[in-house]
Amino acid sequence: MAVADYVPLWSIPTTADGAAASDLGVAAGQTPMAARVYLAGRDPVGLAAYAKAVSAPGNPLYQRYLTPSQEEQRFGPAADQTAAVRSWLTSAGLRVTAATAHYVEVTGTVAQGTHAFGVSWHSYRVGKNPVTQYGEPVARVPQQAPIPGASVTVPTALAAAVTTVVPIETGIPGYLDSGETTSTGDVRVGSVPPATSQDSKTPPCSDYFGRRVADTLPTAYGRHAPYATCGYTPQQLRSAYGVPTNLTGAGVSAAVVAGGHTASTAHDLATFAAGHGEPLSPGQFSEVLPTGVEASCETQGPMYSEDFADVEQVHAMAPAARLTDFAVKCDDDGQALPVLDAYSQIADTRSATVVSSAWNARYNEATMSSGLIAVYEQVFKRGAVEGVGYYVDSDDEGDDSSVSPTHTPTVSYPDSDPWATGVGGTTLAIGPDGGYEWEVPWGDDMARLDTTATGWISPPGAFLGGGGGGTSRLFTQPGYQHGVVPEALSHAGGAGGADGTSGVGSAGAPMRVVPDIAADASAGSGIRVGVTVPPTAGQPAAYREFAVAGTSCSVQLIAGMQADAEQAAGVPLGFANPALYARFGSGDYHDVTATPLGHTTPLDHATPLSATPHPRTRSARQTRRPASPPPRSSSPSDGTRP
Repeated sequence: MAVADYVPLWSIPTTADGAAASDLGVAAGQTPMAARVYLAGRDPVGLAAYAKAVSAPGNPLYQRYLTPSQEEQRFGPAADQTAAVRSWLTSAGLRVTAATAHYVEVTGTVAQGTHAFGVSWHSYRVGKNPVTQYGEPVARVPQQAPIPGASVTVPTALAAAVTTVVPIETGIPGYLDSGETTSTGDVRVGSVPPATSQDSKTPPCSDYFGRRVADTLPTAYGRHAPYATCGYTPQQLRSAYGVPTNLTGAGVSAAVVAGGHTASTAHDLATFAAGHGEPLSPGQFSEVLPTGVEASCETQGPMYSEDFADVEQVHAMAPAARLTDFAVKCDDDGQALPVLDAYSQIADTRSATVVSSAWNARYNEATMSSGLIAVYEQVFKRGAVEGVGYYVDSDDEGDDSSVSPTHTPTVSYPDSDPWATGVGGTTLAIGPDGGYEWEVPWGDDMARLDTTATGWISPPGAFLGGGGGGTSRLFTQPGYQHGVVPEALSHAGGAGGADGTSGVGSAGAPMRVVPDIAADASAGSGIRVGVTVPPTAGQPAAYREFAVAGTSCSVQLIAGMQADAEQAAGVPLGFANPALYARFGSGDYHDVTATPLGHTTPLDHATPLSATPHPRTRSARQTRRPASPPPRSSSPSDGTRP
């Protein structure tokens, strides 16, 4: 019987936004293959229903979370199901190389895989041959998978036990290693320059938005532009977003899931925290490092991982929260599986209740498959049942039409999943006293000086980056968006809906819209972080601070503020979307539009050097301060969708 298909990026042509340079045809029988068989659990329908109920304000089960062991006993796979799946796989000649409560991983030959799964396996050349990054080869060997759209089958007796079969990569660095190391302990703190200090090589910048004006440069739109900020400090951000001083995330556990690992992250966080008046307590920060993570990322080049910035930004907003950096390996379907593994590990142990990540599994809905959605949603629902919320950034390409092969708007994943909280980006103006002045959707353009240095070339210039978001073409509108998201967005582009399950089209239904919430992400109003790097090539590494931008920042700011809100509530917020949307229109949020508070006209294309709203960005809600638990009221019923 056919199961949900999982299509890895490396089996999708590069012309369709995948990674396959070519399909080499049916693989020879002795070619190696590997796969994971994901288990459905005892009661997937019951899991979805409980996840919805426990997340809905007003429901009798609201915030009545289960422990991980209770969740597994009630909804996880039964021992006889797992044993039957293993028996089937080994009887086909496949070798079990790993097994968890959620999947069985096997290796073997293509002939054995064809026998087990009832489908031919093709070989794919991944990228150009050979692919190099920073001078190192990437595509060492072809990868094997069924062609997209092929029906992978399992024995009828096991159909209810199996969610999907996931082809996994073979022969890539770091994946022969197993296990992990957990690092905790105190880190010696180095000296930190003042938050707004500059050296002779640092471009001019503003201590707060608009503080320094580029009055030696030509005007644009009738005035001089302000220089971008030097990077907002934790104190500026907490003040502007109205975080009370008594809310620090105390008693809350947060986790960051980041691709790769920066060796100096623990030192950098300790140094940054101490230098900005938020020193770490003993044992407050830890790292979970899979064995082989360095080898898997060896071709990615310097400064690939953003984990140092991620943890610093969560700590900036929730300085007393316990914080764990879950590093994930590079590669393996664009990191879709390593990130999923980290999400699942957190749910297995409830090691954190606020989980943030700036890594997406897909950046185009056309590359998604029902199996991918199924395995991610299973983890999100398990987290919801246990009081764990997952916050994912919405990417930095506006409506993504600039990176889509068809140049049509699309959304990324899993931020667009109805069971995750998608976090978008804004441009935030903070005043001299740390006050919130205004905020607009993030969309940066950049114009360059002309050759005479007396004017700007074609202002507002080229699109530099903007908060991702838009209307999904796969997911119907979840219940929590009913009556809140305007029809102009839920029906944008003629999007026709799914029938209440993932990926089944039917015309006319309102659709899921992302992001759900947003915070500062603009290069014009960047956020200050620190890292240990060589000042220039060939020099010794030294700690330095600078401003960063992107929704990889905003998702961490939101996660920190949710940790503060969780402290205020005294109970995990879990999957927060129903409660967030229930509070729309309250004083806890700003409705971020192109006409910000205090202005009577839109600021579109107001300045070429600082952030400006871009036509491709979407309006987004943004949290202003941690909220107390929402009032209990009757919750809508709309099937299994949250």
